Amino acid sequence: MFKYERSFNESAHYLSLANLALMLIPLISYVQLKFYINAPLISQIANCCILLFCAFTYLFYCSSTYPRAKDVLVHCTPFVFFLTVKVMDFHTQTELMYIIYFGLMFSYVTCIWQSATRTTENSLKCSKLLVLTITYLIALNGSVAISFLSQSSWTYPLWSLLNVSICLYLMTFSFYAAYRIKQGSTQSPQPHLKHIDTEELDTQEHSLKELKAKQRTIQLSDSLAQDCIAKLDHLLQNEQLFLDNQLTLGQLATRLGITQHQASELLNEHMHTSFYNLLNEHRVQHACQLLKHTKNKASITQIALDSGFNNKSSFYNEFKKQLGTTPSKWRLARQEG
Repeated sequence: MFKYERSFNESAHYLSLANLALMLIPLISYVQLKFYINAPLISQIANCCILLFCAFTYLFYCSSTYPRAKDVLVHCTPFVFFLTVKVMDFHTQTELMYIIYFGLMFSYVTCIWQSATRTTENSLKCSKLLVLTITYLIALNGSVAISFLSQSSWTYPLWSLLNVSICLYLMTFSFYAAYRIKQGSTQSPQPHLKHIDTEELDTQEHSLKELKAKQRTIQLSDSLAQDCIAKLDHLLQNEQLFLDNQLTLGQLATRLGITQHQASELLNEHMHTSFYNLLNEHRVQHACQLLKHTKNKASITQIALDSGFNNKSSFYNEFKKQLGTTPSKWRLARQEG
């Protein structure tokens, strides 16, 4: 079963942990029956294992990385908290405790369903049957908790049904995993698998990355881009945003009403420039106007700061890059002309 899960992606390790946590529930029940242990506390502890199952299943659906200790510890916190409360016998029957308990399970189930519906890749996460089974097990566990809280006569039947359901789920998953692994090994000999791993999969992965990069890049339609260009021209010409030497791409994007990535696309793909090149072009133009009208009254450093540059050096470099001369020579040439 673990080998089958790992054949999909790294996050499937979380599903292995979830199934291990789920296995603890019928295992504890078996120990109680085998050794004639009638301890409600042990049953409550077993009931807390569903929180581990919810947490690891949530990580399986919402994560794409190999299990990280930080994520595991964070999502084990509710289980440790409830386990500590029950062992120490601190107000284990209060309504608040059960509100938190059911709230956590409901939140996890909601996130799992949202993530499953957004998944488009052909993987274990797309299995509607798996999501329905997970939801059924969590809901059945909740029914056991409610029955136990209300001291209903249905507690034992529901608890038995939960244990049988968990065993059936784990057995079915295990046999199905074994069948899929055997089927895959029969259809694909080892040399062919090696060829796919080293060549074909690399090519497919590269193509997929290029497609995703292209999709991430193209976010603005031509009409929206033209509207943004017009708005940007207004901000530069009328409000002279380029004079703010602390202006960032994110701030400009906010003024345009688009995201920072869309602003970058607007400049790079639609205007064929960059954020700093655009600002420096307008700053040099503004500096030229100041150089024309101030003559020798204002220093070059002051003109540079008034034009939006942070210092004289960057102003000189950009001015010479755009006009091929220094600000002093440019002003002198205009005065003589």
